[in-house]
Amino acid sequence: MRTIIIWCIVGAAIGWMLGMAGVQIPDWAAVGIVIALVVVIVGYHAYVLFWTKNIQLVEAYLKKRKKQPYYALMLALANGDLEKAERYTEQLTGKYEEARKSALVNIQIEKNQLEEAADIANEIKNDTVRYYNQALVALMQGKEEQFAQAKNNVANRVLRYVLEAEKAFRQGDKKEAEQLGHLAISSARGLQKYVLVRSLERQQKNPNRHSFF
Repeated sequence: MRTIIIWCIVGAAIGWMLGMAGVQIPDWAAVGIVIALVVVIVGYHAYVLFWTKNIQLVEAYLKKRKKQPYYALMLALANGDLEKAERYTEQLTGKYEEARKSALVNIQIEKNQLEEAADIANEIKNDTVRYYNQALVALMQGKEEQFAQAKNNVANRVLRYVLEAEKAFRQGDKKEAEQLGHLAISSARGLQKYVLVRSLERQQKNPNRHSFF
């Protein structure tokens, strides 16, 4: 929002300068320029967060905004820094409440506090996010029936691949886990792809690895 406001001000300043120079711009053209600037800016943010396959672009985007708790949290989670992640979740409120709860589930799983993770997962309002986290916790608890029920309700294809990869990994089928994991990554875009790639890289270096991602 702040970026959009800045560019609206820039657009107004350009219009003022052209006016001072004696260049006449119709009102409809001035409005069109401002709208075009807003569309370009919003489109860029959406492209980076939801569509690009370039994880370096996503990482640069996050690092540039790391003073904002949400983006700092995404960086911390992707790099497995639980201490920082917990600190940033405490700063998230309002529209980021669902992201905060989902992050807390991830943190509690990493700390092997599965009952706490299950309680938080049950509080998530978004159906897909709630079912995904419930399935993940159930898998870690060895509750296969609950895992299957929750997974079947996950609408997002990428998240279903992630869950299936995690199940295969825990069953000792590393080849199947690799195939499903890379299928998840190849299907993902933007921020989701970045988090999956960095999480996998981190787990591959973990001598005490207990999950695929």
